[in-house]
Amino acid sequence: MEARYRADIDGLRAIAVCIVVLFHLKVAGFGGGFAGVDIFFVISGYLITGHILRDIELGVFSFAAFYARRARRILPALIVTIMLTFAAGWLWLPPDALRQLAKEATHGLLSIANIQYWRESNQYFAPSSDQLGLLHLWSLSAEEQFYLVTPLILVLLSRVRQVASGIALSGMVSLVAAIIWLRRDPEAVFFLTPFRVFEFALGALAIALERRFAAWPTIRTAATWSGYVVLFSSLLVIPRFQHDAGLGALPPSIATVAIIAANRPMRLFANRAVLAVGRSSYSLYLVHWPVIYFASFIFGEQASSTTGKIVQVLVMAALTVAMFVLVEQPIRRLQSAPWKQGVAFAAVIGLCVVATHAAFKADGVPWRLPEDQRARLELQRFGMSPCGRSGEDCAFGALAGSHGLELLGDSYVHQYVAALDDRLKARGIHGRTSTVGGCPMLIGMVPLPPRTAECITLRDRELARVKASPADLVVIGQAWHLYLEGPGQPDERRASEIRDGLQALLALLDRPGRRFLIIGGQVRPVTCSFDHMRMQPGPLWHAPPPRCAPFETARARADAREIDGLLDHALTGRGNAALLRPTELYCDKDCPVVRDDGVWLFLDPGHFTVAGARLMGQRADSVISQFLSEQSRP
Repeated sequence: MEARYRADIDGLRAIAVCIVVLFHLKVAGFGGGFAGVDIFFVISGYLITGHILRDIELGVFSFAAFYARRARRILPALIVTIMLTFAAGWLWLPPDALRQLAKEATHGLLSIANIQYWRESNQYFAPSSDQLGLLHLWSLSAEEQFYLVTPLILVLLSRVRQVASGIALSGMVSLVAAIIWLRRDPEAVFFLTPFRVFEFALGALAIALERRFAAWPTIRTAATWSGYVVLFSSLLVIPRFQHDAGLGALPPSIATVAIIAANRPMRLFANRAVLAVGRSSYSLYLVHWPVIYFASFIFGEQASSTTGKIVQVLVMAALTVAMFVLVEQPIRRLQSAPWKQGVAFAAVIGLCVVATHAAFKADGVPWRLPEDQRARLELQRFGMSPCGRSGEDCAFGALAGSHGLELLGDSYVHQYVAALDDRLKARGIHGRTSTVGGCPMLIGMVPLPPRTAECITLRDRELARVKASPADLVVIGQAWHLYLEGPGQPDERRASEIRDGLQALLALLDRPGRRFLIIGGQVRPVTCSFDHMRMQPGPLWHAPPPRCAPFETARARADAREIDGLLDHALTGRGNAALLRPTELYCDKDCPVVRDDGVWLFLDPGHFTVAGARLMGQRADSVISQFLSEQSRP
């Protein structure tokens, strides 16, 4: 027995996908458009639970038939979208960006994209959302994980006749967990399925509520109107709760439940145009983000203009029609044994995963670029890239050298690899550091959340390693400004933590013959706008980002003055420690951000590219050479 067509649900789908698209296009007034995902989750909970329970009631439920039906509904358009996006990336994207896209494609094909995005969300150099070409697949992975476990749970609950109470309990546990976990790891609450179960559960509970509303037309009408009012009102309120999948997701979810349970379509959201969008909402959802992603990458600022947004919407519409007519609908109507469908989908996904993972392992396939572009690419990588990496260790300089140098700190010292590499090779010195950034190495300083525990573990490991290292040279650097300007304490308290922490660190690591170079406040061109993806060359043309004007020397030195003075004071009386002041050496009449030939010297406000680190090394040559010179003597 098939469920009757629900125009109100297709209307909700149209609303959900449209507000998501407008949110991603950054159209004013739709800052809460990410709630469209909440609407989809509630609809899925209602429809999937309803289909399974009806089949169980009739005694015809089959796990094989259920999964085959879901596979026909979800996988064909998903696979086509991922592989077309990957193909476009092969044609346009620089190697680093293609490597990232290939990783996303692999996880999307395996329905674990949400886990990938969660794991990477707190990494120090995590890509921004605009740099993730398949970011929207996180919600589909969450849905597919819901589809995987729901049939078994409902079958078991049906056997003990506790369906409603079991669903309600799971939803309550999920909501409470989301609220509790929000402060500890908000990205986990946003991305991971267990914290989203309450939305699916609300949709399932709408089934019982619908039965109660059936005999009360007045209540159904009131519920419909109230649902739409709350739904659209929440779009104005929930931007304040962005990335809150707990309480912030409740208003649109409850509003969707009310509309579904009322089962009374409103003419405004049930006309032909709206229903057509609703029926093709899955295809539109799939194609919309890759269009926005590539439009932004290829055309830059023009893509964000009104004309650019209109063109993107038209491209989305054309792709949606093609996907819906040529892929989604025909394959949904295919009839064959479930095991044959399973084998076919597994084979196709397996082949696609081999292709995407191969591109990831090949570091984004640099040979797609001509030799001169590859040389430019290397110059514009992060200043740490000359490393020979092994796990979390980075080796550079003369790898077989008899003397050693250790870099200790976060990415603000790691970027000096490119400044030191050639100098260490010339002197027979091997260098080493950790590749994990974003953590302070100062003794007594509590790392900032959410990486507090991780950073403490890393600090203990690194301090033990450097203390035991035979290297007589140690270079120490940090993003000092983050710890000096951090939240929650008076400036004097934070300043004393830095001063005392550095002195304690030097006391711990000191020994006869060991010398230290401390890197002071970094040049931070905060007035510039950086687009790491677009500053790199790709196989086909894309608009380069606007060039950044040189940063003012006076401002750079003023920004670093307090921290440089603080570090200088901490080194008082230490004859084996020197301070390198980047703003005094790198900046002359100004602080260059882009070379005359267009090569970027900074990756972002504070991190040198290889070209920038080498320029820093040239301008600090006297300080660096003096630091290295005694070590290079026999």
